[in-house]
Amino acid sequence: MTETFENLNSKQVYIELEKASKEWSKAQEDAIISDEGRKAVFSKCVIKHKKLVKTMSEAEHEARKDKEYTEAIEIYAEAEMKLIKARYHYNNLDRYASLKQSELRRDLSLMTKQEG
Repeated sequence: MTETFENLNSKQVYIELEKASKEWSKAQEDAIISDEGRKAVFSKCVIKHKKLVKTMSEAEHEARKDKEYTEAIEIYAEAEMKLIKARYHYNNLDRYASLKQSELRRDLSLMTKQEG
């Protein structure tokens, strides 16, 4: 959502919150899948490099430098970034809704005091 939240009514805020929660859950799913993929690629790279070095430590070191593993890390980092953005987008919408609720309560309270 690129527009400001200011012009949204309560129904629109609810709809945006629903969309944002779905985006957040999808981003969480993608982050989990990419994390598992990263782990699988690391294991594959360790096995590949274990054949070429003497110790497991050396194999792990070589695996971390492997192009296939660094690409998996980039995919994982992108998924985590999208997850963070989705989480903050949802939280911002939620805070906005709470703020609007507080403003409405305040305005109603002031109106009641002025009438009384």
